[in-house]
Amino acid sequence: MTTALPVLRLTDGIRFFFSQIEYSVERLRCDTGQWVAFVPADADPVTDPSGTLARTLMTLSPPAQGTVEIFGIEGYSIPYRDVQRLRSRIGFVQGFGGLLSNRTIRENVALPAAVHGRFTVEEERRMVDERLREFKLRTVQDLSPHLVDGYTRWRACLARALILNPGYVVLEGIGDWEMDSGRGVAWTGIRAYHDRGDNLICICASRRNQGFETWFQENGGILVEYVDRTNRRQTLPGNDSF
Repeated sequence: MTTALPVLRLTDGIRFFFSQIEYSVERLRCDTGQWVAFVPADADPVTDPSGTLARTLMTLSPPAQGTVEIFGIEGYSIPYRDVQRLRSRIGFVQGFGGLLSNRTIRENVALPAAVHGRFTVEEERRMVDERLREFKLRTVQDLSPHLVDGYTRWRACLARALILNPGYVVLEGIGDWEMDSGRGVAWTGIRAYHDRGDNLICICASRRNQGFETWFQENGGILVEYVDRTNRRQTLPGNDSF
């Protein structure tokens, strides 16, 4: 019997830096059908490294130490062309930004299909229409990103990230969760995508949110802490090396 490869594996944990602070995530394996939220170990983090962590988990920012395997491939040890192929299997939701300012909302959503896909014009149109309907973007599809609010841009980033039905999705932050406690358009769509059972979703949170964490765990989510190693060392009793 063949054992399925994990979608994401940190074979020896990772360490990464943000604002001269060192953070770490312990050794980890994440499989298809799971969703995982990375949260700071400290209740009141000094900085917000969630964007750096998200990029580290999807081949955009190499860790200072450790190995990131995605679909059994070491994401930071392969040629650029192979990295691009790997990224076509990943959906990335970049905070409230990440959209091209010189493209409409529709053109932004269609971008992964146009770059990575081999679809006919009609196939691409149907794919884009489906995501625009799902995330309630039809009325703003012809507008530029700067003409819509941040929550609408975040929904557009979601629609774009899911356009190719990736097996691995990385979210930077929890977006508009606090507006509706997971009952709105965006999180209904994320939860429905997770419930398909054919993907892994990783969420990189900037701070602790008890409401979100309770909701997430009640919906089968797994919490993983990332640790501020620099400030932990500074505050250890008897540590006078700083």
